[in-house]
Amino acid sequence: MNREQEITEAFFSLTDTVADDVDPLTLLRRLVEHCVRLTGMDAAGVMLVNARGHLRSVAVTEDRVELTEMFQAQISEGPCVDSYATGRPVHADDLTDAEDRWPTFTPLARAAGFAAAHSYPLHLRGQNIGALNLLARTPTPIPPGDRHLLQDLVHTATTSVLTWSPDPLRPYDIVTRTQAVLSAKAVLDIASGMIAATAHITPSQAADRLRTYAAAHSQRSVDIAEDLVRRRLAPEAVLTPAT
Repeated sequence: MNREQEITEAFFSLTDTVADDVDPLTLLRRLVEHCVRLTGMDAAGVMLVNARGHLRSVAVTEDRVELTEMFQAQISEGPCVDSYATGRPVHADDLTDAEDRWPTFTPLARAAGFAAAHSYPLHLRGQNIGALNLLARTPTPIPPGDRHLLQDLVHTATTSVLTWSPDPLRPYDIVTRTQAVLSAKAVLDIASGMIAATAHITPSQAADRLRTYAAAHSQRSVDIAEDLVRRRLAPEAVLTPAT
């Protein structure tokens, strides 16, 4: 598959809101995966703002990204925080040059193995709901062409996430649906923890097992997570290979 085909596939997957196994968390996970595959970035994550105005991680390509995003949220400092606050992209091609800008975040990000950070806001109809975080292990700028591509991917994903419900979107629904995504992420985290504790694996590995089980049964991962949390499904069932 050439790059043009990959880009077409990315936009198609981000607008595929009618499939039975698609939910907002799936769309955001697809977004971060496409952003890494189509650019020179090594990792990506999405943060959404909760009802108290705090950014929370909802989708990442690797665990260290979630850790980095947690740092930003806790210290209220970093590219995602700035991008969400201003509604504009934020770029740090080399984090060694950003210590004055983010004196606390920068050494934490570098300790996690990242040397560049970029962020794009998630907004719709004048409301900012979060930001996309892009990280690289070496100093890496984003080429002008990729900047436009990333903005288009973010806009497409944000629109799909907030209009995923068939009901018409009203202004206050943007906040409500954003909180619904955060609630779904919380349930997914709890379910992953249950699987991890049962199988003695990491939460990340458990989440992968949950998604694999959901795909094999043509169900949404959030629905499987809900069944686990409400004890309608045992963790052992998710861990048993499909026959």
